[in-house]
Amino acid sequence: MTESRPVFTPEDFKAYIRAGVREGCILDEASEKEWHLKTDYATGTVAFHELDIIELIITSLKTGENAFYLHFQLRDEDHAKGLFNEMNNALMAMKEKQKIRVLLSCTSGLTTSYFAQQLSKAADELQLDYEFSAVNFARLYETGFDYDVILLAPQIQYEYEKTKEIFRRKTVLKIPTSSFAGYKTGEVITMIMNALEEKKKADPETEAIRSAFSNDRRILCIGLINHFDSYRIGYCIYDHGKKTLDKEVIKETHSWNDIEDLLDYALARHENIDAIAIAYPGIIYHGHIHHPDYRLDNTFNMGRYLEHKYGHIVVLINDVNAMALGYHALYEDTDNMVFVFQPRGYYVSGAGLIMDGRLYRGWRSAAGEIGRLIPAMVEKPEIRINDPAGALEIVSKELLAFITAAAPEKIVLYSELTPDVSEIRREIGKYIDEDYIPEIIWTDRLKTFILPGAMIHALDVLRRLEMDPEYYKRLDETENK
Repeated sequence: MTESRPVFTPEDFKAYIRAGVREGCILDEASEKEWHLKTDYATGTVAFHELDIIELIITSLKTGENAFYLHFQLRDEDHAKGLFNEMNNALMAMKEKQKIRVLLSCTSGLTTSYFAQQLSKAADELQLDYEFSAVNFARLYETGFDYDVILLAPQIQYEYEKTKEIFRRKTVLKIPTSSFAGYKTGEVITMIMNALEEKKKADPETEAIRSAFSNDRRILCIGLINHFDSYRIGYCIYDHGKKTLDKEVIKETHSWNDIEDLLDYALARHENIDAIAIAYPGIIYHGHIHHPDYRLDNTFNMGRYLEHKYGHIVVLINDVNAMALGYHALYEDTDNMVFVFQPRGYYVSGAGLIMDGRLYRGWRSAAGEIGRLIPAMVEKPEIRINDPAGALEIVSKELLAFITAAAPEKIVLYSELTPDVSEIRREIGKYIDEDYIPEIIWTDRLKTFILPGAMIHALDVLRRLEMDPEYYKRLDETENK
């Protein structure tokens, strides 16, 4: 007879938190339901809910935004401790992110290096938590995403519009010639402070799109997106097509356990779910997930495992296929389109194809894996993807392949280093006539499309099961032949 493992209770977890408080951090046991880990640069929150649901949150004092967010059901001791340690490490790492990091750039980087030193001295005298660095323009796109503010010297300000487009989530400024020539640190620091203040006042991007789809189901949708230097797991419940829950887990690392933690949390608090839809990176075929970066065993049927564990129909779909389905459903302006996701710093992209109004997955669901073709078309793509000129060549040739093979009416593109659609069209125009280049739309609103796309795919599977209850069994038989 095996000895049962003792239960790890909320009180045990609280004791572990007390013992794990790091130097420079103060534990505020504000109430039974909410504790705070306070630092000079961020606040960590541990919230205790019914059903032993735990929320872990880090809020930046610099931006007021959540830099870390997850929740899980308290069951396994090692798992709970591991998640708290991950939060604790992220909280300590926020100290460096607290600084306003400013990058100066000019042709060679020599003049701006001296100016950066002067600005650092001035910031120290003013007791401002600013960090200044300099880089030559050739390396700007390699390093600029790690900074909050980018300053362009007068000699390269002709690149301002392009730089501003690529670093659209950063503050990009031109250093006035008189300030640069005279090393007027006070003027430049004031300019930075004013720009950052204005950015805080800016209205958030609105989502003027349709949020309801007519159906009679209640579907829990989950979508993993790896961009903007973090892993974001968006999730929502579509109740008869209307979004009734909309949240997001934010982490710097990711494992499949994050998905199961989210499912534990959501299913403990929400009942009467008809299906679970998960949009995830990789080739997804009959419940199997093939993605080498996430260390998943592609011989293991993840779909069937989750159905057995949670007692719900589980539908898996490739992340970009879900984005394509979501975009197509939300805009309804074409039945032949391609959605291309080109991650920053990684030339292996993915695409979702809508052909004649339906998602096209191809043999073994591998359609759209265009990244595997890139080494045959571009030399050293792993290096070239890191600068705008190289990214332009890679993205243009990817789109060219889709245009010549599928002739879509529209291409929707996410690619941080190539936001200028007219530049992409000119590059493609070197190979084919302008008349055959479709409309190209740039977007970074990935969560907007991935969750409704997952819902639509789940509805399609539910309809198939209604018509053919043996649908899954036949898939398994086909797979095992």
